[in-house]
Amino acid sequence: MDNKEKALEHFRERSQSYNRSSRWVADEELLGLISALTAISSDETLLDLATGTGLVARCFRGKAKEVIGLDISRDMTRSASAHVDRMIIAPMEAVPLASASVDACVCRQGLQFSNLPKALEEVARVLKPGGRAVFCHLNAYGPEDRSDAFKIQALRNPARINFFMPGDLEAALEAAGLTVTRNVRHLSRESVNTWIGHGANRPEEREAIRDAYRSSSLEFKRLHRVEMTEDDIFDTMLFLLIRAEKKG
Repeated sequence: MDNKEKALEHFRERSQSYNRSSRWVADEELLGLISALTAISSDETLLDLATGTGLVARCFRGKAKEVIGLDISRDMTRSASAHVDRMIIAPMEAVPLASASVDACVCRQGLQFSNLPKALEEVARVLKPGGRAVFCHLNAYGPEDRSDAFKIQALRNPARINFFMPGDLEAALEAAGLTVTRNVRHLSRESVNTWIGHGANRPEEREAIRDAYRSSSLEFKRLHRVEMTEDDIFDTMLFLLIRAEKKG
């Protein structure tokens, strides 16, 4: 099974409960940050990459001239139609839109499943000169927690192929010809039971994630403010929001 098939299977199983699968998914503060950084206007077209259930796209419906959603999973997008003007089922590595055709792109938690250089090249291609892109993705805090953070992320979602630390995505954006102009941190306090209870894994896989938390380094536990209660584990996760622009 290749990575695309793994991702499709994973999100097919998660599609019904996705909006309840983590605190950050429907976090209005986080969604507000994405909207504010994008700064869409009523005469502009917006492309939401990996739109999923449409929660990010919903922030822009009625504010943009057109909101386009793109995703590879029909299962995930069934509930997104009310939030987009046009839905495209396609990979972000091959966006079926004309070059320089959109004013802004947004992507929350989608790049980890992509061929990163190709996906960012496509973002740069479809953006108009002077256009901007806003990305929001889970990060390790730094070298101190990298090993444990990436191990836990991989256990939760085997389809993930990209893992980020601060600076990683910024460097990839610059390599794609986009100029990073803003970088905003957002911390999300998550129940691990909720985060791993997304419907796409087995009980033994969930227990392996709990074991990874228990055996994680002291630095990981300190940075993530890990709290272990009688029946749950709590993790303060770091999301980075990065705004990049295409030179005019």
